Formats: sequence, structure tokens, C-alpha cells
Amino acid sequence: MRNRIENIIAILKQKKYLAISIITFSVFIGIINYFNDIEQQLGNLGNFAYLQLGTDVIIAALFAIFIGLFIFQYDTKKELSEKKGLVGGALGVLFFGCAACNITLAGYLGLAGFLSVFPWYGYELKIVALGVLLISIARLSKLTCSVKL
Repeated sequence: MRNRIENIIAILKQKKYLAISIITFSVFIGIINYFNDIEQQLGNLGNFAYLQLGTDVIIAALFAIFIGLFIFQYDTKKELSEKKGLVGGALGVLFFGCAACNITLAGYLGLAGFLSVFPWYGYELKIVALGVLLISIARLSKLTCSVKL
């Protein structure tokens, strides 16, 4: 576990991958800011809206780390040998956002009726997305050999 964290830190200390992660994080924070109306969510969900927003920010940060690691691995190996990590990361991002976004995306996939069974307005999907991103990051950091600066 410690070696994986050291690999992640070593990769993100490199300017290219740090810049990629910062840009990715900024884009997703911009998306969250654009599509989420915190006042409306507070009116509808109460203080639960802050938990939703906090989880969105954490998922955006983890996705930024994932993208930095994924591009590092691609640059190192020059091939997409770990397609599962890319799919896992993409699925993690697919279900992030406001509850209305989750329902909209699920509607496009034909799953809107399925989402109506969740008692916390799709928050359960964010927890699943968080887990998928953590697993994807763990796999990418394990597959990445020791990083030498």
C-alpha cells in the first residue's frame, strides 16, 4: 500500500502529469459548478446536499489522479494494456454529478426506472463510483513500476 502511494506521489510530482491532473480536476469542478445549483439542492435535500457536493469533489479529485496515472502508464508502455482500468475510471465518472444528472444518464441507458428504487437520490451510485475509482487507481499504481525521477 505504501509503495503504491509513493508511486502516485512520484508520478504526480512530474510537471506533465501534475498539469494533466490539475486540468482534469478543474474541468470536472467546472462541470459540477455549472450543473449544480446548491441553493436548489439545499431546498430539496437539506444538509444532505453538502454531502452530495463533497462526494462530487472527491470523485473529481480521484478521477484527476486516475487520468494522470493512466496517461503516465500509457506514456511508459506506449500501449493500452490495462483496458479494465480505463473502463472502470470511465464508469466511475459516468455516475458522478447531481442526482438529476444520474437519472438523466440512466435514462439514456434505459435504467431510469431502476434508479427510482434508491432512497438517497442516486448517492449510492456515487459511492459505487468512488469505489470503482479507488480500485482503478490501486490497480494502476500497482502496475506502475517504481518511478525514478
